[in-house]
Amino acid sequence: MPYIPKSQYTVKYTNGGELYNPANGIEYKGDYIQYGGKYFAGNTITNLKVKLKKIDLEENTIVNNTRNFLYNQLNTKHYKSVKKRKNPIGTKPKPTEKDYEKGSWERYFCQRVNNENFFLELDADGYTKLKGGEYDNYLYRPGKITWSLTNKQVNNDNVLKLIRRFPNIQFFFNNPGEFVR
Repeated sequence: MPYIPKSQYTVKYTNGGELYNPANGIEYKGDYIQYGGKYFAGNTITNLKVKLKKIDLEENTIVNNTRNFLYNQLNTKHYKSVKKRKNPIGTKPKPTEKDYEKGSWERYFCQRVNNENFFLELDADGYTKLKGGEYDNYLYRPGKITWSLTNKQVNNDNVLKLIRRFPNIQFFFNNPGEFVR
């Protein structure tokens, strides 16, 4: 190893969130040497074996802690696909006269995966976008229910059938007589 003057490098310390070891993907904490635009683990210039990489912070990121940044750096393909997705927009559609003639209609909704109490009602277009991946289908679970426009007991039974897949849905569709004539 050639001699490197002290003015060419600096020894620094990090508590984490700045560097990671690309060999094992673990966030680095401790002393490191900055030599030009390169980073090495340790505090002695004579032993530059473990090369480190800087965790680049992008603007408009959807995460805000270092472990998530590290994960996203190592899984950029997945991160970029999820970053483009939007949240579904809740709507309150109403049945048409054709639906009343038929006697029932499809109601669409979604439940947030990490919150069993969070539901949104969707229109048919929103449901299609959620199923197709335009809306974030990692965070929202789509569902639909056949809603009777003539018998509220049928609506109550249909809601109860969905409880296993969608916990707490009975609190979202809590009025089985809604839209019944």
